[in-house]
Amino acid sequence: MHIIPGFSVVVIKANKVIFSKGYGVAMLGANNPFTTATVSAVGSLTKSFTALAVMKLVEKGKLDLNAPVIKYLPWFHTANKEQSDKITIKMLLDNTSGLYAPNTTPAYDLSEAAIETFVKNLSAIYLYKEPGNSYEYSNAGFIVAGLVISKVSGISYVSFLEMEIFNPLGMMHTTMNPEDLGIMNIAPGHYPSIKSVIFAKREREFETGEYIAAGSLLHSNADDMGKYLLALMNKNDVINSFAKQALWTSYINFTGLSKGDGGDGNTYSYGLGWMISNIEGRKIIHHGGSTGKTSSFTMIDTANKLAATILMNVDMTFIDKYTYPTEITILNNVLRLAANLPISEFGKPTAIDPTLNNYDLKEGNKSNYLGEYNFSKGGDAWVYFGVDLKIQKTAEGQLEGIIYRGTQLVNRFILDFVNESAAVSRNVDMPAYLKFRLTPGGEVRTAYFNNIEFSKKEKQSSSLFREVKDVYGLVSFSIPQKWKCKFSSTDISARDEKNRAVLTGAVLSNEKFSFDSLFKSACGLSAFVNAKSKILSENIGAFIWQQKTYIFKNGNETLQCVILFTKNASNGYWFMLTSSKAEFTGYIQKVVNPLLISFRVQ
Repeated sequence: MHIIPGFSVVVIKANKVIFSKGYGVAMLGANNPFTTATVSAVGSLTKSFTALAVMKLVEKGKLDLNAPVIKYLPWFHTANKEQSDKITIKMLLDNTSGLYAPNTTPAYDLSEAAIETFVKNLSAIYLYKEPGNSYEYSNAGFIVAGLVISKVSGISYVSFLEMEIFNPLGMMHTTMNPEDLGIMNIAPGHYPSIKSVIFAKREREFETGEYIAAGSLLHSNADDMGKYLLALMNKNDVINSFAKQALWTSYINFTGLSKGDGGDGNTYSYGLGWMISNIEGRKIIHHGGSTGKTSSFTMIDTANKLAATILMNVDMTFIDKYTYPTEITILNNVLRLAANLPISEFGKPTAIDPTLNNYDLKEGNKSNYLGEYNFSKGGDAWVYFGVDLKIQKTAEGQLEGIIYRGTQLVNRFILDFVNESAAVSRNVDMPAYLKFRLTPGGEVRTAYFNNIEFSKKEKQSSSLFREVKDVYGLVSFSIPQKWKCKFSSTDISARDEKNRAVLTGAVLSNEKFSFDSLFKSACGLSAFVNAKSKILSENIGAFIWQQKTYIFKNGNETLQCVILFTKNASNGYWFMLTSSKAEFTGYIQKVVNPLLISFRVQ
């Protein structure tokens, strides 16, 4: 039994496709089949294309693999520049650069500038490993490589791949352009649930160009992947033998699949954008891709001239390997069947799930965990950004967790408690720990899951705040209980009981937004003290908020205001708080922070 709603697989032998077929449905609950033409996100398989693009520039004499990055990006550096100056182009592609993503708010920016902004933000991180000495899987390294490709070629990273790889190979349904996704037969994918999966709608506001060279936007189908595999396995003008030798040479070793996880304990190695391993006596070139809601896996058996790719509309990277066959087990057996070998259980764990336990949470304590938990901080740029958590009791009396972002459910699981401070999630995905911070009296304050911190929402009846909604019910948020609030068709106006602070806001539909224009329009002023204040961006609650502060005069009084703006695929939303400069910080803490944490789009 398996829980993949749909997938496609393509197999090639020597110079032809010997098998290509789709199975299941593109979307759970619908009748449209998942075929070889169905387009799906491939995730980190993108790294193989990025590495190939670098090799194309090497062939043209425009890049030197062993040259330092600063030869092509002179301004590039980390906080310890003397270390990052040692990073070479090759180190970016074999995962020995030591680079990692900075701890900054994800920028859901699809412009060509997104990659460069990300690379410039690496100036805030410290390298803790000597470049070139050890393996550490790094999205950041491939992002830097993507920017190098753009700078050296003189065209965008996406345009270079289209011109040099996709178009020459006839991969006409392979794209990194979000505009193409609306007209292609896309399978958006599914999130994990209890004994099943949840359909994942496309959330355009959370698509990012920052990670494009590492795997955030590349979509393809089995038909096109067959063309890619044929080019990898045979002589052609797009991928020559010089490039293949460089891509598939082992440069650095790392821990492979342990015997407990169904492997043989042998080490794997990394080439340039590809992993190399020995599986059951065969040298296998492989790489997977994961997006949180789709996944891909490719394996190449050069000795037997076999290669295969599988595209799935659920993320098999994190599937519960103790219950379901994993992607490496499935695709390894596809290759074995193509080689007329019997199927094997390689990749099927021999160890027992170590999280299994006999703890039984007392019935009287279950109510401590029930309720809504608001996103506080953490998460990632792919799935767990701006999500909230709800814990409720099932009809069978179990506690279940629901993680959601607006109307999109992202995860659903049963809580299997290990003790009063920790539980394990049980669903179709691998077990993960959900931890709680409790008061001495057993009251739950905070929950932690997958590197996210959630704050438990206080009951409104005992709160100093009340929830308000606009007249159309589009948005909701909390304001102080005593503040007076009025809504018109699109605007909000609120003020404190002493008229010392004013809060205004509005929903914008398909309108351009300007901080300075809004300020001048609202305050009726043409001059203000700090007109050059910077626009800051911060992840607060479930959204990324841009903010700009102004200080200005009203008669003899110095006032201060902050304008905050966020958007999703449908609308933009702004708020402006104004008060005396002396009281401004207090109002930020009392009004703005709770408002932004609680702000939700219905």
